[in-house]
Amino acid sequence: MISKVFKFILGAALLPVTVFAAGNFCKEIALIPSFSKTQLMFLSGMLAYLLFHVFVLKPDFLYVFGHEATHALTARLFGGKIFGFKVSEKGGGVKTDKSNMVVSLAPYIIPFYSIVACIAYLSASFFAPIEKYTDHFIFILGVTLSFHLVLTSEVLRIKQSDVVRSGYILSMCLIVLVN
Repeated sequence: MISKVFKFILGAALLPVTVFAAGNFCKEIALIPSFSKTQLMFLSGMLAYLLFHVFVLKPDFLYVFGHEATHALTARLFGGKIFGFKVSEKGGGVKTDKSNMVVSLAPYIIPFYSIVACIAYLSASFFAPIEKYTDHFIFILGVTLSFHLVLTSEVLRIKQSDVVRSGYILSMCLIVLVN
C-alpha cells in the first residue's frame, strides 16, 4: 500500500514538470526557422511511417515483438532469466524472474527498432565506408521512431497491466518525459 501511495505522490509531483516539458518541447519545435537536409530526412521518415500506418498497414506483430523483446532484454540486463517468450498479432508476454518498474516500462520508453537500426548502421561501418548512406540511416531513424511513438501511444490508450502496476500517473509522466 505504501508503494502505491509513494508512486501516486511521485507521479503527482512529476505531472506539472511533464506538462511544462511537453509545452516547451512544442514551443522549441515551432521556433525552428528552417530545417537542415538531415532534419528534413528525419522528418520525412517520420511522415512516411505515419502515412504507411494510416493508409497501408498497422504492423501490430512487429510492435508486439519489439515490445516483448524489450521486456526480455531489460530483464536480462537486470540479471533476470527468461523462461518464456510469446508473440502474436494480438499480444504477447515474457515469463521472467526479474520484474521491476524499469523492466515494466522499458517498451514504452526504449525505441527497440531505432536501436536495432543504430546497431546495424554501426556494424556496417566496420566493413565498408557508409558515410554516403547517412541520409538513408537518418530517414530510417525517423521511420522507426515514428513507429515507436505512434504504436506506443495507441497501446497506451488501452489499460496496460505493466503501466498500471508501476503506477499509472507516474508511468505516464516517465513515458512522456523520456520519449
